[in-house]
Amino acid sequence: MDKKKEINFNLNNFLLALSYSLDYLRKDRCSNSLNYSKRVTYIALNIGKELELSPQKMSDLCSFSLVHSIGLMNTSHISKEYCESSNNIVKKLPFLDDDKEDILKYQNEYYDGSGFFGLKADEIPLFSQILSISISIENRFNLSTIKVKDRSSVLFFIENSKNELFSKKLTEIFLKISQKTSFWLDLQNETEILYFIFGNLHDFTTTLTFEELYKITSSFYLINNVESKLLVNLGKMIDLYNFEHKDKFTLLISASLCNIGKLCIPSSIINKKTKLEEWEYEEIKAYPYYTKKVLSNIMGFDDIASWASKVQEKPNGKGYPFCLEAKDLSLKDRLLSVVNSFSALNSDKVYRKAYSKTEAIRILKEGSYDLSIIEDLEKVL
Repeated sequence: MDKKKEINFNLNNFLLALSYSLDYLRKDRCSNSLNYSKRVTYIALNIGKELELSPQKMSDLCSFSLVHSIGLMNTSHISKEYCESSNNIVKKLPFLDDDKEDILKYQNEYYDGSGFFGLKADEIPLFSQILSISISIENRFNLSTIKVKDRSSVLFFIENSKNELFSKKLTEIFLKISQKTSFWLDLQNETEILYFIFGNLHDFTTTLTFEELYKITSSFYLINNVESKLLVNLGKMIDLYNFEHKDKFTLLISASLCNIGKLCIPSSIINKKTKLEEWEYEEIKAYPYYTKKVLSNIMGFDDIASWASKVQEKPNGKGYPFCLEAKDLSLKDRLLSVVNSFSALNSDKVYRKAYSKTEAIRILKEGSYDLSIIEDLEKVL
């Protein structure tokens, strides 16, 4: 591997980290409890294990399970549109098996044809069927808090859904795996779920070029930021400063993921059209902290996590959430902070229209950012 041009990448490691923020999104939209994605994945992998799926298929099943809720970045509730959105977003992910079209499109189909798209029985892809039963059980019963006396309700639901909501084969598999007391206890323990996931997956770490990784991460950024020019503006500044190949793309990857922590903030605050209350502003200020929490769990992302989490810091120590001072901020930290703030000012928001480039530059000059970078940005624009 050429460390100047390539990076080791494990899709499940990446998605497991991302699922942390997706769970907050799911909680906000659907009132599910945290670690929702891991519980769905745990159920799905237990079923896959009983089906004796190949290591490659188990790995892909894990990936689909961890990321199945991603359509909520585009929609506010579970719907046909949500399924299609989830399916379209993951198409750029490097699954091991190329024959995995439309798994997330049909994640809410039922065996009797009562799902959004009306597919029946074996018309539904196997992975979609596994997701459907795993999602349905977690949504109906919240297995993170289910009491021993209520387990029978789950089993009754599954037994009575045989050949209706779910296939006979999958219902019988669930009834088998749920006989173990450990199955229920693991679902209430995040550490045990992680042990199970890692203990039942082979290591399919691959090598991606930084350009290939950037294509993946930039597609996530553009989901909710279709009008933002952050990546374009940053690219121009990087070219001005003549960064080396690795530094160029790792900084662009950082920019593409710098807002991932916003998924952990309630949408009622993020999308509020009126002035924020002081406590709401404090909630917003936590988002780079969550960004760091997510990205720090991805192997090889140390620099990326560091730059992305400092996107709201200022040299005068008045930024957030870490209140870092000039001596703690590198050129890349300052550059990303300036370009991110400019791009935000120059974009339409739910609470205001975009500022012109001239107005945005003026605001930045009055805002205690790195003046030399602002002046360079002004020239480039």
